[in-house]
Order: sequence, then C-alpha cells, then structure tokens
Amino acid sequence: MSKRTRQQAILDIVVRKKVPSQASLAEELKAIGFEVTQATLSRDIAELELVKGRDGYQRPEDASGSPSSLIPDPMGTLRRLILKIDEAQNLLVIRTPPGSAQPIAIVLEDGNFKRVIGTLGGDDTCLVVTKDTEEARLLKNELLDIIG
Repeated sequence: MSKRTRQQAILDIVVRKKVPSQASLAEELKAIGFEVTQATLSRDIAELELVKGRDGYQRPEDASGSPSSLIPDPMGTLRRLILKIDEAQNLLVIRTPPGSAQPIAIVLEDGNFKRVIGTLGGDDTCLVVTKDTEEARLLKNELLDIIG
C-alpha cells in the first residue's frame, strides 16, 4: 500500500477516535493492515502536521486555539513528563517518555519561562536553548524545583 493510502488511514483514525500515543496509532494501523516502523510513523505525523493535545493526536484544524491551549495543566505536564534534565553549556536536554517531548516544548515556549530562547521537541527528547551557561543552569534549577 502506498504512503498516500497509509497517511489517509492515519487521518481517518485520528478523526474518528482518540489516539493518545504513537504506539496506539501503530496498533490501529496494524489492525487495518498497515505495518509501520516508529520512524515511518513519526515522519507521517510530521508530514500530516498532526498535533498532540490532551485528547491525543489531532489534525491542526481540529485543535482548538493555540498550541498552548491544548495543554490544560502546564506545570502538571512538566511534573508528569520530565524524566531527566542534562545541561550542556547554554542548552538543556530534557528526557521524557516516548511521544511527550512536544508538550514540554510547548509549555516552555508558551509559558512564563523567560530564560528560554527556543526549543526543539522530538519524540522523547526536548532541546532547550538559553542565552548562556548561567541562564541554562538557572532554568534547570527552576525546572527541578517544579518537578520536585
């Protein structure tokens, strides 16, 4: 089956039911005859520009409001999803469970974290850019205080 057919199947799935993770999306696809790797599924999600909100993956046009409005409890999201924070000069590398780096990136960019210049959220890793080493250290401490 073609990429186009697979991507249409993904859209059909996310429109008709809640899909909380890539793993559950892969299971849904498998049930209808599509075997996909995690890498292929990640590419499809990116190409389809799906967003992950509290109800799972959605088409952008189905998501209400700004990306930050998809996260009802920003500080709770940080507490639940940050597993580890490593510092590298002016960067923080935040480890999360699979599929959880994007919500962390959204909270850090849309929240009250003035030390954050920008983020790059992958699947289970969020890269956070700060102005300098001192700002990275202060942000790391701030996040560690939040997550306890």
